[in-house]
Amino acid sequence: MVQMKRSTRVLDEWLALRCKAGDSGAFGDLISEMERPLLYYATKLTGSEDKALDILQEVWLRALPGIRKLKDPASVRAWLYTVAHAAAIDQFRQQRARERAEEVHIEAADTDIAFDPGDAALIHQALDRIETKHREVLVLFFLEDFSLDEIAQILNCPQGTVKSRLFYAKKALRDAITGEAYANTQ
Repeated sequence: MVQMKRSTRVLDEWLALRCKAGDSGAFGDLISEMERPLLYYATKLTGSEDKALDILQEVWLRALPGIRKLKDPASVRAWLYTVAHAAAIDQFRQQRARERAEEVHIEAADTDIAFDPGDAALIHQALDRIETKHREVLVLFFLEDFSLDEIAQILNCPQGTVKSRLFYAKKALRDAITGEAYANTQ
């Protein structure tokens, strides 16, 4: 067992040294050597082979430029596991952020004001009274049915900015409608 670990470490170091030296086939050899154990590790971390494959792809994308900077070639195996761990953590964070955004979206939808079809004129008048950046996201999201990602591309801004504008735009529209409804009762 000790002999096998020693030979594995020697092979790992040799592959890392070849990669650092720019050997054209070395990175492919490193992938061949490490793909199965890293896939197993990532699968155990995520509970899903599909997610594990995404992590593995990220590992190789990070490892390709990073391996030349590796200070201790003998530690390449531990370094790759560290990269896999970091990629899994990033994936968990992204998944949690998506879940939170969906929860916020659902909560926001639950607080939206319900309108009768006859209220369309009231809504259009209220739209005219809110800021252009708010009007724009409301029209794109509700009337044109674009996704948040599509709106971000159209407006050339981050998706987080679109979410923020949409939140404040709904509030502004609600306030404008409430103000208009109040003015009409006077």
